[in-house]
Amino acid sequence: MRRVLPLAAGLLALLPATAAADCDAARSLRTGPTDGGLYATIAPFEHFSTARTQVFPHTCGGAGPVRARVAPGDYRTPYIATTRERGQLYLYGYGPDPAAEGAYVASVNPRTLRERWRTRIRDTSPVPGWSYPGVMAVHGNGRLYAVYASVIVKLDPRTGRTLARRELPEDPDGTGAAYNGLIVMPDGRIATKRIERGPCPAAGIPPTYPSTVGAFVGLTCAGQNALPTPVVVLEPGRLRIVSVTRPPEPITGRITTAGRYVYAAGRDTLFRFRYRRGRLALDRGWGPVVYRRGGERPGTGPGVMGGFVVVQTNFLPSAAPLTLTAVSVRDSRRVFRIRPFEGAPASWVVSKAALDAANRTVVTHDTSAHRMAALRLDPRRGFRVRWSRPLTSLAFSALVGRPRGRQIVIPDLGPDGDRVLWLDERSGRVRARSRPLATQSAPGNIVTPGFGGRFYYPSWDGRLWELTPH
Repeated sequence: MRRVLPLAAGLLALLPATAAADCDAARSLRTGPTDGGLYATIAPFEHFSTARTQVFPHTCGGAGPVRARVAPGDYRTPYIATTRERGQLYLYGYGPDPAAEGAYVASVNPRTLRERWRTRIRDTSPVPGWSYPGVMAVHGNGRLYAVYASVIVKLDPRTGRTLARRELPEDPDGTGAAYNGLIVMPDGRIATKRIERGPCPAAGIPPTYPSTVGAFVGLTCAGQNALPTPVVVLEPGRLRIVSVTRPPEPITGRITTAGRYVYAAGRDTLFRFRYRRGRLALDRGWGPVVYRRGGERPGTGPGVMGGFVVVQTNFLPSAAPLTLTAVSVRDSRRVFRIRPFEGAPASWVVSKAALDAANRTVVTHDTSAHRMAALRLDPRRGFRVRWSRPLTSLAFSALVGRPRGRQIVIPDLGPDGDRVLWLDERSGRVRARSRPLATQSAPGNIVTPGFGGRFYYPSWDGRLWELTPH
């Protein structure tokens, strides 16, 4: 039996029982490869799993003061961090000019926060892509995979050496393509979706957020042009293309997988594909379900919460309020809708809702409405607002801790800058907050949990912060 020092025992006695249990869960996590899907670790992917719940189960909550330290490296336009083994942390970022800079994956020592190696991903296709963030994931086979513009790579996690690289299909007569994200299927194959930008006048982005212009003007143009968005499936070894499937509608947000289904939010409807042996086929027995009406703009990526798939509108700026839609995965005729920020003069949210199946709770926010809300989703009665509070953020919410003490971790942009908050999921009350870390909110990022109760915040100004709430 492990011997506990008296001082440590005294400190544990001062913590709530749920906090101590949460930390025990993190310490007891057995990391390592899996037969398919993602690596067993604290944070192998931007939303923990490719069902995109944003629930990180092997984590601790936070309370009280937050210790902050910053990595010494320059991580211009950082996007997400991931973990692998306890001594391994990786950061993915992208530059403003894909032809010249491309994206990068950097290995950071979590003890010293110094960089171990950095690998650049350059787009060498005849038609340069545009700087919209792809994503990085730690595959169940232990390798790192990252996609940027029209390139996907497989990297050695120890050295950063490129083990495989694939130029993905794009329109040779177009103006540049981006593959915005990837998912890993249960059999280990990888699926990624293309967005063709098309003609692109610089318009449509609120002037409050100038740092997003490079990526999100392109996204606005892609949404307006509504060019085809094929889904490409690759095998994880040499990144050989297994299949290419054209969806019934253009897809703006990321795609999502749960079991043998892949879900997508098209221009107007939510639909899904059946997946079998590397190939996708439209599921004609489910949907399509209309989720966008009137002046609302197309939706973010969907997420799967127990027996429902959930999506929200206004991935692009809109004068219409955000609508949240939940559809039964068993019967697409069972649909619930709610406008949690009814009356807001404008709406825009590049992130998606976080989904806590254990507590039947959906957490969402609207950047332009400057509000956050937690909603109860009853499988028979639909949505009910549990609480609402002020919040201004371009980031995703991370849900951490055990269900009984679940917390929301998200940056909040205030008059003095961007702070990271730890909020009680049941009440919305602040349990911990960092000092101001940046002058502006970073678009579409997520505060990534790590080992030892640490969290990693990639800031708008190119700095990687380690945050430890006490």
